[in-house]
Amino acid sequence: MSNEEHPHEHEHEHVELSREVQEKYNSMKDLKPMRKGEFLGAEQDKFYVAVSEEEVYELSPLAYYIWALCDGEHTVESIANDISENAQVEFNRVIEPLVIVLEEMKKVNLVEY
Repeated sequence: MSNEEHPHEHEHEHVELSREVQEKYNSMKDLKPMRKGEFLGAEQDKFYVAVSEEEVYELSPLAYYIWALCDGEHTVESIANDISENAQVEFNRVIEPLVIVLEEMKKVNLVEY
């Protein structure tokens, strides 16, 4: 189905994920990330989380929201659904940023699986 046949659909264009992102998501969607660290506070649009006294990370509002949802109970897939519903963003638009944020947070020990 091309856009010529359905010109009104360009506003809600379906996002195709790259194979790499799709594979990463598929490999982690059933995992239940658990946040680590301690929330220190927020200043304007920056959220501060400490892993230790020496390691404090500044998170974007999205990264903080994801971190806060990592309670060891919710799967990556349910976190993606939550963000998609609350932000009213198409599910596939949520996947890539979610995968990237979770990978970065895992590298610095802000989440574990």
